[in-house]
Amino acid sequence: MPDVQEAIQAIVSTINTSDGSRLVSPERPVVCISRDCGTGGDEVARLLAERLGVDVYDRIIVERISQRLDAEPETMRALDAGASHLRDLWLYSLVTGQNLNADHYKRHLINVIVSIGRSGGVILGRGAHLILANSGALRVRITGSHDICARRIAETEGIDIEAARKRVEEVNHHRGKFVWDHFQERSNDPRTFDLIINTDHISDLQKVVDMLIDAMKMIRPPVPQPV
Repeated sequence: MPDVQEAIQAIVSTINTSDGSRLVSPERPVVCISRDCGTGGDEVARLLAERLGVDVYDRIIVERISQRLDAEPETMRALDAGASHLRDLWLYSLVTGQNLNADHYKRHLINVIVSIGRSGGVILGRGAHLILANSGALRVRITGSHDICARRIAETEGIDIEAARKRVEEVNHHRGKFVWDHFQERSNDPRTFDLIINTDHISDLQKVVDMLIDAMKMIRPPVPQPV
């Protein structure tokens, strides 16, 4: 199996800057947020995007991939939810008659994320922190303990605690599986992030946004490589 990071960088390196150097150089701030279910990561992304004046990219990524693949949005949402193994793609192709190939899907995923990375925004999940590892984007992991995350889900969604625990487990499993299937990386590997924040004892998510704003100031822009 070819090295995934090498494949990603090969695609990234084909995108040229205006001065002829090869670099993913964002016009506006780019933040990649990987989050566990129940940590408040989605709300942090929304608040941060408002502060930065950029968009949040979540399900729109799936829509853009479905457009590129000429695939049914419902099918792509199913894949995005976790059915991303090669045999699942084959099964969807068999049932729908659409050519859904794992390599094609990954290539379009990378292209969409790189395109967003060029224009700026807050990107939620989908391995963006790996795809944009050398782009100058801030890569953030928002995590928390299982029990506290489950309590938050139970409160916000009005479900019992056992159902909330099950939901947290399932969502985290699917997100981790997606990253592993496509990039052969653990979604919680601390080496792939610039900053990891545990929100167990943080009630004011604006404070998390403050931390991210400060962290962005410390990220050095990538050095352009001449062609």
